[in-house]
Order: sequence, then C-alpha cells, then structure tokens
Amino acid sequence: MKKKREVPAIRLTIAREVLDSVFEECDRYEREETGGRVLGHFALDQDTLVIQATGVIEPGPRARRTNTSFFQDGEYQEEVFRRIEVEDPAIEHLGNWHTHHVNGYPRLSRGDMETYRRIVNHRLHNLDFFYALLVTNRNAGLTGLDRYAVRHYVLFRGRNAAHEIDPADVTVVDQPRIWPRKHRATPGPRGKDGEERRGQSGSMSLAVRARDKVVLGVLFPSFEPRLSTRTGTFFWRGPLQLIDGSAIDIKIAETKDKGALLYHPIVPSRSGRHLAELCATAFPSAGHAARALESYLNREIFGARRRGEARPWKS
Repeated sequence: MKKKREVPAIRLTIAREVLDSVFEECDRYEREETGGRVLGHFALDQDTLVIQATGVIEPGPRARRTNTSFFQDGEYQEEVFRRIEVEDPAIEHLGNWHTHHVNGYPRLSRGDMETYRRIVNHRLHNLDFFYALLVTNRNAGLTGLDRYAVRHYVLFRGRNAAHEIDPADVTVVDQPRIWPRKHRATPGPRGKDGEERRGQSGSMSLAVRARDKVVLGVLFPSFEPRLSTRTGTFFWRGPLQLIDGSAIDIKIAETKDKGALLYHPIVPSRSGRHLAELCATAFPSAGHAARALESYLNREIFGARRRGEARPWKS
C-alpha cells in the first residue's frame, strides 16, 4: 500500500526581479546579515503546493544587522505590504529571505528554525506554510543571478522539519516585481472618532463600488452587484472558486456605520467559530471581504486535506 505523503510536493516559481533585488541587497552588506519579506501567491494543484514568489520588501530603514543576526523593520514592511494589498488584494506574505553568505553557514540555523516555527504556528499567521529563501554564499568570479547560491525551504504548521525544495522544482520567470505604484501610505481614519472616514459622501460610496467592480472583475469575475428589493440594500453575489475545484455561493453585504461603507461576507453555512467571526468582521471594501473569506476557506481545505479530514462546511 502506498504510503501517504506527510506534506505535499512543492513547486516554486520566482521572479527574476525578486532575485535581482535580493542579490543587490546582499551586495550592499558584505559583512552583515540582511534580508526581507517575500510576497506572492500560492495554489494547491492536486497534491502539489505551487508557490509563486513575485515580490519582495526590503528590510526597512530601522533594520538592525550584525554578522550573525538580523532584525527587520516590521512597521515599515507592514506599511508597504498594505499599500501593495490595496492594488492586489490577493497578495500574500509567503515568508522571508535572509543571507548567511557573510558567515558561511550553509543552512538554516537553529535560531532561524525556531523563529519560523513560531511564525507559521501563530494563530494570526495567514497561511499553513512559511517559505524561507536562504542565500548561502557568494560565488567568486560569477555575475548576474549566478553570483550567489541560494536554498529554498518550506515549513508547515504543526510540523517541526523544514522541507527543502529540490532545485529541479524551482523555476525563475521573467515578470515584473510587485511593488506599490503609489509611494505613500494608505490613508486611514483621522481623529479619535475617525471623522474623515465617517464623513464619506455619496461620491465616495460610488468610488468604493467602482473600485470593487474592478477588483472583483479581475479576481472573482462571476460576482455581480445586486440590490435587495426587500430592504433596498446593495450587495455582491457570486460563486467563490476554491483551490480544490469546488465553489461556494456567497454574498458580500454593504452596510453603513455613521456614513462609512462596510462589507460583511455571508456564506450558506457558518460552521466553526472562526468562520462565524470572519463573517461578523467589517471590511473596508467588498474586495477585502471576498479575499479574506477565500483565504480562510482555502486554508481550511489545505489543512483538512493534510490531516485527511473532510472540510468543515457545505458548498
């Protein structure tokens, strides 16, 4: 009898511009460790986890480095990530990269492993896996993408080991690196009561819906805007396609709180405390609500499949 895999097979595609950015950062710090965040998307293809690394965020102005340690500027990185998320609500923080080329250690250290295990097992971590890119050494005499040697690892929630991706399953692709087009922070509520957000005008309401139409048209093209004949409320409705090939019909209801537009996902069956909490959460746009629900359901599918369990909701 064929033994069941403990973890899925892993395939990685990584943008050439991501590696260029990583290696340029390594060039700047020849005697100190450095690193950053890796962004992108993922999918489950049969029993293969497909990771698409298409973005990287530099460590930030308040990062701290020595030749044996590295601490990122998380506040700066979170700000950049949120700006990217506005333009691509499907974006995910896949993991981190850092370098050992300054100390010659050829694999993840014990400290690296402990840190990454804490991250992937944290209840607020968005994925059931954590991707780690490690630069191991500088290849003397070589240039371009050959000037550094790298290794790729994936850690899974609830598992101790780090699984190294076979180099044969790593493909470098030519595509632009993800980066926010607008180099400014996403504006939020002003004042202790958020007067600016609560004071949205009718034109702002139309702007939010227009932006959702673009975002949902790309990510969820089957979604349609509707108006309830009974209550007169606006909502989006359509099938949400999931990574196992199934679909679940959902609504995203628009509400107002003191003038601010808020959105709540609604699913046919809200079994499970966390799904009920997510449906009770107010999101700033329908795109954010749909993406949050998609991420949650895909994580549940991924986790249930790994455990050999049926998923905990009905289509």
